[in-house]
Amino acid sequence: MAQKIAALSDEEFLYGYLSEYLDETLPADQRKRFEDVAQRLKLDGLATDYGIRRGRLQIEAQRLYLDEKHMRDIHDLVEDDAARANHEAHDIDDVGRSELTGNAVRFVVLIGFLGLMIFGAYKFFGPEKKAPFKALDSLIYEAIVMSEDTEGRLDFPTDKLDELNTYFKRYPELGFAPKTMREPGGDWELNGGTVIDYEVAKIMTVQFNGKNNREKLYLFLWDGKLEQLPKSEPGNFEGLVYQTYASDKWNIVAWQAAPGVTGMMVGHRGAKELAELAFKVVGL
Repeated sequence: MAQKIAALSDEEFLYGYLSEYLDETLPADQRKRFEDVAQRLKLDGLATDYGIRRGRLQIEAQRLYLDEKHMRDIHDLVEDDAARANHEAHDIDDVGRSELTGNAVRFVVLIGFLGLMIFGAYKFFGPEKKAPFKALDSLIYEAIVMSEDTEGRLDFPTDKLDELNTYFKRYPELGFAPKTMREPGGDWELNGGTVIDYEVAKIMTVQFNGKNNREKLYLFLWDGKLEQLPKSEPGNFEGLVYQTYASDKWNIVAWQAAPGVTGMMVGHRGAKELAELAFKVVGL
């Protein structure tokens, strides 16, 4: 394996092991080569861009499944309930009581056959196993989309923080107890919030706007643990321990907002300032 990797050109190595690098399955020496090559070829943002697009593909793939109506239609292609009942009744009348045991055996075989057909159809056409929630990829993508459609993505537009706190507390089946948010102060004003439903996770989302410019700031909270995110160099702001990430457009800090609840602040400010805003809005 090592000989094959070494034989690859730098560009072939970069594209050939992009998924392994993103999933953190490359050995340490190969990760270093990957990062050195990406920096030298000026492709530092390649892994993040690939992760965002893979996240989009995963989100779209989760929506592909056969609903109950289609499953019922497949069942009816074999034999509907009325036809099967008439057939069995006719057989019983023809052969009489002496054939009752034989008919029962045939009935069991038929049910087993139908069960196998339905099971096979479900395995082939049924919904794929839900992919795990890729928070970093998915939420960077959500920030991009929301920044392009400021109002259309907010289910609860408001500039009053107490109204938004009440909205999240009353939201059904959020999956965690939302913390009471505070004003960020300074140059920021509230736009509103929404809950993003990925089926595998519900994401509490808040959007802030710069008072004197069009700068966007996003807060995401969901049921999860910080260690589920890729490892990065930790920082500390007044006891709020956070991890930092970056794409070509956004800076990100993530922290354990509460036991079992992960927070993520996404914006254009530096990591320390984002951590300070997270501390002001959510606290420890």
